[in-house]
Amino acid sequence: SRNESGKIKLVEVKPTLFLEFQGASTAAVEEQAAMTESICLGDYGGTNFRYTSDEAERKELWSARHNLYYASLALRPGSESAILTDACVPLSKFAELVSATAQDVKDLGVVGPCFGHAGDGNFHCILPVTKGDSQKYLSKLHKVNDNLIRRTLQVGGTCTGEHGVGYGKMNYLQQQYGPGGIHMMRMIKQGLDPQKIMNPGKVVR
Repeated sequence: SRNESGKIKLVEVKPTLFLEFQGASTAAVEEQAAMTESICLGDYGGTNFRYTSDEAERKELWSARHNLYYASLALRPGSESAILTDACVPLSKFAELVSATAQDVKDLGVVGPCFGHAGDGNFHCILPVTKGDSQKYLSKLHKVNDNLIRRTLQVGGTCTGEHGVGYGKMNYLQQQYGPGGIHMMRMIKQGLDPQKIMNPGKVVR
């Protein structure tokens, strides 16, 4: 839903799944969509299944996803940026990890919508930040992120799905690959960049 970000409300405020279909013919795509609707509504109790092949309507539906970052900021008046978490887990663990993170957000009393790319196990939690946030509140946000990555590594996932390691996940990289893996990365880094001029201080020290 984008109604709080100044746009029209496109979907109900509840867990929502966006899908794209492709096929060799219009009939094949429509068959896939009909089958998916039957599974979502009949087998899993879903509601409000909407399907369109019209390009303008398709873009309108997807705009709810594409504007999610700004809609999330609108949930915390005064926020201009956010901590954007990023992890990737086996598909069999995706729902479990998203649910656990959503529960952390609720238990800690912070704002943090969760979303992801369900097809490849990559998910995020947007944690809006304001200039007036106390250190206590910020520590709660970092707790959400730490728990998310810890659970991810426990189920065989990776600490970053698409945003990279940078500075913020160097310690998690050690947990994920162990000292031997990090040592090998350092050797490769040293061989390719002996002067340490490419992204200095990032990924591996």
